[in-house]
Amino acid sequence: MKNINYGLALPAITLVLILLIISSTYPEQSQAMASGTMTFVTTWFGWIVELASLALVGFLFWLAFSRYGDIQLGDEKPEYSNFSYGGMIFTAGVGASLIYWGIGEPMYYLQSPPFFAEPNSYSAAAWSVTYSMFHWGITGWAIYCFPAIPFAYAFYVKKKRSLRLSTLCASVVGNNPIVANTIDLLAIFGTLAAFASSLALTVTLLSAGASELLGIENGLLLQGAIILLFVVALLCVMLVGFNQGISKVSDYTVTVAIGFALFVLFSSNSQFIFNNFTDSIGMMLDNFFRMSLWTDPVQQSGFPQSWTQYYWFWYYAYLIMMGLFITRISRGRTIKEVILYAISMGSLGCAFFISIFGGYAVWAQLIGGFPVQEWMANGGLTFAVVSLIKTLPAASGILALFLIIQFFLMLTTMSSASVATAMLTTNELALNGDPDNKVKLLWAGAIALISFSVFLCGGGINTIKSLCVVAGMPMMFIYAILVRHLLQELGVVKESPRQLEARLLEEV
Repeated sequence: MKNINYGLALPAITLVLILLIISSTYPEQSQAMASGTMTFVTTWFGWIVELASLALVGFLFWLAFSRYGDIQLGDEKPEYSNFSYGGMIFTAGVGASLIYWGIGEPMYYLQSPPFFAEPNSYSAAAWSVTYSMFHWGITGWAIYCFPAIPFAYAFYVKKKRSLRLSTLCASVVGNNPIVANTIDLLAIFGTLAAFASSLALTVTLLSAGASELLGIENGLLLQGAIILLFVVALLCVMLVGFNQGISKVSDYTVTVAIGFALFVLFSSNSQFIFNNFTDSIGMMLDNFFRMSLWTDPVQQSGFPQSWTQYYWFWYYAYLIMMGLFITRISRGRTIKEVILYAISMGSLGCAFFISIFGGYAVWAQLIGGFPVQEWMANGGLTFAVVSLIKTLPAASGILALFLIIQFFLMLTTMSSASVATAMLTTNELALNGDPDNKVKLLWAGAIALISFSVFLCGGGINTIKSLCVVAGMPMMFIYAILVRHLLQELGVVKESPRQLEARLLEEV
């Protein structure tokens, strides 16, 4: 496999595995260190991430509606239908976490509400679904979307066949090989660490649900079997190919998930959910800038640091996965289409699911008489999610369908991560953006290895989760470099003599 950059692939995989082993061997010390580092990042850089993320939203909307928004990324027609295109972006970005946190977040906000509201009060209830939709809304999807623009412009317009992140940054920071390798390794680490964290959450949820449904022990054997099933499914998707694999899985998963959400809506208190959704949209529109820039410097409740800033740093850590995956499926689209589809389909899709599942959770706790918070206190959020799903009609069948949907949502995230990391570490991509099958299978195998390592070193996943957020901090500054690079490529700003020299050397 001469077309793979082993100098990037092997160190990144090794780093994640070593951190998993160390953090599981010394769980208390490593978690304390990682948590302390994360606290330092949010304390000193939290205000920057809030300002930068809000500015990024404004920049993307300016770019979409400027004359540069009409630039077409490639000469061909769009490769995928609008539904498939939006669906793949949505499923890659949310994974199996959306419904899980769509139920869990409003419950946490009821117990520890923002803006000094009383727990479980009307004010807390009004903020609960509002803040969930905000955290999964426009700002997060703008962070996901932006890297695709410079990557897609370089690949489809400039016809570059290597999409290393450091190559795009070189026009701004120069061609220092140490800096270049650090940027690329950090980007891959962020993707793999974020993926490992998401996988751990999904396996925990699936094993709890399967245990409840089948009456079997929820232990390491069941979790290992679920991971093995993920690995087999991932290999099948990679072997089938992109159009018949990821695209079809995404289409079917989105369709079934929408049907499932509508069933929940109309089999529960739909009147409450509709009214709560409308109220939450009004709350968010009325307070969007306040929520975007709230740091709570006086009372120091820790809410914006633990939630908003945490989410924004997490999204930045996904730079490579979302940037390159959206690049792969955006041939033939204009810059405006990429921006508007990613932000609108992502945020509206999340609002749809959160308003239904989060609204049902709020109704169940405050009005319906179901002790959701008690379930959380006694058995954790995973137990509460499974228990809430079981309150619906045809409980066993609905729980089984819920678990199937969660499995395939996570599978699309695994597939997206495989494609993105394969694209980054391929020395020369094909004209359609597809990496070599051997490279994709190598990364599928690497992700399988990390998956089993998460299973074996489960005690260290919280440390990896914290380090993933810490990795998002330098990614935020790399975003600023990419903004500068894109403006240079579009001719909005001029290159300095040093930057011009670096670009000419790169082209040679």
